[in-house]
Amino acid sequence: MKPTPQLRVSAWAIRNPIPVVVLFIALVLAGLGAYPSLPIKFQPNIEFPAVMVTVTRNGAAPAELESQVTRPIENAMAGLSNIDSIASIVTQGSSSTLIQFQLGQDLQKATDDVRSKVDQIRNTLPRDIDPPIVERLEAGERWIGRYAVSAPGMSSVDLSWFIDNTLARTLQAEPGVVRIERLGGQDREINVLVDPDRLAAQGLTATQVNDALAQMNVDSPGGRVTVGGREQTLRVLGAAASVAAIRNISIPTSGGRFVRLSDVADVGDGAAESRAFALLDGRPVVGFEVTKSKAASEVTVEDEVDAAIKRLEAAHPGIKVHKIVSYVDQTRDAFVAMPASLIPTFAFMALMGFSLNIVTLLGLTLVIGILVDDAIVEIENIEKRVHTGMRPYHAAIEGADQIGLAVVATTLAIVAVFLPVGAMPGIPGQFFREFGVTVSASVLFSLVVARLLTPLMAAYFLKPKPARPRAPLPRIYTRSLTWALDHRIIAAVLGLIVFIGSVALVVPLKKGFLPEENPDRYYINIEGPPGATVADMHGIVDRLDAQVASQPETQSVFAEVGGVGFDSGGGCDITSNSGVNRGDVVAILRPDRKARITQIRDRLRPILRQVPDARLSFDTSGFGGGGVQMILTSETGVGLDEAALALQRQMRTLPGISDPRTSTSPSAPELVVRPKRDEAARLGVSAGAIATAARVATVGDIDANVSKLDEGERRIPIRLRLPQRDRSSLAVIKDMRLPTAAGGVTTLGAVADVYFQAGPAQINRCDRKRNITIIADTTGDTEVGDAQASVHKLPIMRHLPPGVALANQGEEQQNAQLFQGFAVAMASAIGLVYSVMVLLFRSFFKPFVILSALPTAIGGAFLALLVCDLALSIPSVIGFLMLMGLAAKNSILLVEYAIEREREGVPQRAALLEACRERARPIVMTTMAMAAGMLPTALALGQGSEFRQPMAVAVIGGLITSTILSLVLVPVVYEFVDDFERWLSPRLARLVTPRKAPGAGPTPAPSSPGVSPGDP
Repeated sequence: MKPTPQLRVSAWAIRNPIPVVVLFIALVLAGLGAYPSLPIKFQPNIEFPAVMVTVTRNGAAPAELESQVTRPIENAMAGLSNIDSIASIVTQGSSSTLIQFQLGQDLQKATDDVRSKVDQIRNTLPRDIDPPIVERLEAGERWIGRYAVSAPGMSSVDLSWFIDNTLARTLQAEPGVVRIERLGGQDREINVLVDPDRLAAQGLTATQVNDALAQMNVDSPGGRVTVGGREQTLRVLGAAASVAAIRNISIPTSGGRFVRLSDVADVGDGAAESRAFALLDGRPVVGFEVTKSKAASEVTVEDEVDAAIKRLEAAHPGIKVHKIVSYVDQTRDAFVAMPASLIPTFAFMALMGFSLNIVTLLGLTLVIGILVDDAIVEIENIEKRVHTGMRPYHAAIEGADQIGLAVVATTLAIVAVFLPVGAMPGIPGQFFREFGVTVSASVLFSLVVARLLTPLMAAYFLKPKPARPRAPLPRIYTRSLTWALDHRIIAAVLGLIVFIGSVALVVPLKKGFLPEENPDRYYINIEGPPGATVADMHGIVDRLDAQVASQPETQSVFAEVGGVGFDSGGGCDITSNSGVNRGDVVAILRPDRKARITQIRDRLRPILRQVPDARLSFDTSGFGGGGVQMILTSETGVGLDEAALALQRQMRTLPGISDPRTSTSPSAPELVVRPKRDEAARLGVSAGAIATAARVATVGDIDANVSKLDEGERRIPIRLRLPQRDRSSLAVIKDMRLPTAAGGVTTLGAVADVYFQAGPAQINRCDRKRNITIIADTTGDTEVGDAQASVHKLPIMRHLPPGVALANQGEEQQNAQLFQGFAVAMASAIGLVYSVMVLLFRSFFKPFVILSALPTAIGGAFLALLVCDLALSIPSVIGFLMLMGLAAKNSILLVEYAIEREREGVPQRAALLEACRERARPIVMTTMAMAAGMLPTALALGQGSEFRQPMAVAVIGGLITSTILSLVLVPVVYEFVDDFERWLSPRLARLVTPRKAPGAGPTPAPSSPGVSPGDP
């Protein structure tokens, strides 16, 4: 055999240092220039093509909205193309429908299509709804902070206006801020409280007064007139300029008479009815949350917001803004120190539009170890020549190029492992796209460093050293290797047993999706009983605040009730946060606490159950959360409630699962007004007139129809309704007066039956079916994957009622898709590694020796996770990917050397022993360096290290076993493969050799698999 020709790249770099230095100066400058422009985020850019349609109808019950609004909208949306799922949530007065499109769909076109469909069915929707709101959802928009504002010298109304007007406008002027959402507070409103008795005395109804107020209190265009030869605009200015003017508005009555508004109603400038509030350590405050844009850097936006808040506090001495929660802290904690060899990667990331986020930083952290490995391999190969007495210049020229093919092979193997991760499908694929591409780019840059810069620096900076003999390998290793080669069948069987035992270790391993983090805060969701008032919620929050504040780890407590919004986990996983009976408490923990979040939750659970008239649960939906979700669906809804109740009861019997509950509220009492058809028809009172009168008298007209009082920049609603004491009386409601067709009046009780009945407080729908989500928390060290597996084994899950099914939606679906994507990526990686090795080694069989090293890493990784009591989760799977590259790298160093020595004519056994002698030292050194670099992460040192810990533990455990076993088993496998290749090659050659014609000369044999052209 003849040796493979080497690409003498390193020799060229050593002999021509100036171009190499210029190249790396340019790369470093490009990286340094790109670094400041990289946005800093917690998560990478994820396209989530979804559009939300929201329709509000003041006072409407969920069941009514479902039939009249939600279903028509869903049916219209079903006709659109490229739809992935349709999910709706219906609460009192509000219907929200989330249309999620398939990935790749143009979001602007999707929004326009949805808006067009809504316009087409607008005439089929009730006329008294507010105009439907169609908005696109930007997946990259993220809350970055929650704040509380206190001002002892200001009322709640004035403080709310300060936040809505001054603070919001100031902060939204900062680059990257897209939205300020107020928490708690009250809006200013002109309250017109009509007196039923005075209305009756004047022969008026509340509807007539409301219509007159809307018609008289308005400014309208009147056209154009020509006066004095000039065209002028004509305006009708009928709007009142003050509260006093509103009181004097004339209301026409029957008989041609008029009365002032103040004769039938009390008119006052005050606040809207309180439907929300916020507390900081028990004191009333008004809170707000800041949302950043998709492209903006979280760290930069938060710094600018905090600076703007300080300027506001200086300009308004009576205002104090408290930062409650910073969602950017975990992003700041994720930064790590980067070596200079990674700097060029920043230029590539900027070119690709990537950001510094949790996955790219994780990738860069992994690459640091690989860069060290490349440097160790290069320097060690040069150093051993220096120790023979060779001058560093000549040692670098000879040593770097001698190991060049191995360095190229190991780099391409790692690229082949990580690049498929960036091509995973679905939302998980978008999440890890930047990870795979960044790692691959960084490794390729490290290859350039290893082949050009490292030999150059070694040639010019290493010092000559006196010749000395190399230290022999440990006798235990040489004896083990010799025994394994002499008894290779037994050694192979032992290796197979080790592999099977390693795979068996997966059974006792805990299974999870994301590790439970230990942040500096925790959330408690609050849900009051159906029909709870603001006063009821105050009582619940006060009791909960006292319990949370009494915990030794608590530093401060912020509570808010009555927020507006929803959370979506994708697909049918959508929950409502709105309503006066909903809220949350966030407990900020002391930095010197000893207890972990899981311990605090387990301690608080029995205490929370003692708070009466409330459903309290820990919010574990954030990153690294531990919630279990099961979504049941039904076409008709029949049997759905019973199945959900049975599932809750059975889940309570499972260990490790706590507080199973539904995401929907229990049934709520409703006051039903059912028209008496005959009597209503005789008097000429329509059902629409009854509904309008009832709505105006109880909660006021819809916002679009309410007249306004203009005061500078403010437009203050003028809300007409009955006083609170009359709205609380069923007798007064029955005596409410309605106009008849003949011009007279009648009472509500005369034309309708008024009674109570139970109705759904919230309706969830998934793909035009009703659904109920059952949520539960995990306790202690129970992992979500294990808990969900236990739930699937329950009797109710095996025998669901007819028509009820388990929806393949929510977090479980996304996590399953993520694990499936990783499995496909691993399979693709193995195939790519094999293909690359075939091209580099010019053999179809030698790459199997490389792949044989991969199983040796599994046992160590599983065993390390088991010993450290960590779960098999997404970070540990990332560690397995890393191990595939590292195990292949160690094997390549051995196999490449043995192949080259055999091609130089060295016998097989001698080539293997020499390969182990020459390459064992750099393999062990790189393993130790990589393990040492991962050790701080494996020990979970630092804030937010819980996500990276399983990855580091798996890598360290797998490195140890793969290094020990591969140094013994890889030579054994090499002998098997090489012998098989030598046996097969001549037989294949005879099959493809053409028959020799009589008298013809000898025909040269074609090259066979595993033998390069020209080799014997």
